[in-house]
Amino acid sequence: MHIILKIAGFLFLLLGIIFTLKPELLDKFPASITPYEIIEKRVKWGLLMGLGIFVLYQTDWTSWRLIATALLATLTLGIIIARLTGFVLDGFFIKQLWWLLIELVVLLLFGFLHWKQRT
Repeated sequence: MHIILKIAGFLFLLLGIIFTLKPELLDKFPASITPYEIIEKRVKWGLLMGLGIFVLYQTDWTSWRLIATALLATLTLGIIIARLTGFVLDGFFIKQLWWLLIELVVLLLFGFLHWKQRT
């Protein structure tokens, strides 16, 4: 079962990376879409990336609190990675920077809660 979870996690991570880099593979964009909106399209694939990270690195499946905080932290991490990818590929926007800062604070909060659960 452990190896199946690792394979699934790797596939989720790989698909998340592919669709973050090329979100138009599954979703055709209208001609009038702005780069800001393209970054938002990339961000939803960050959730898949975060799920892959969670499944790959989660080893303790006994405590639901530990699982919940780890899941929320890795999902937030995937979103941050996707948003940063959008910054590199589509350009820098102040409103996107605000979203990134909010997500970093949320990641720190979930990371702290996860750390407290482990100790």
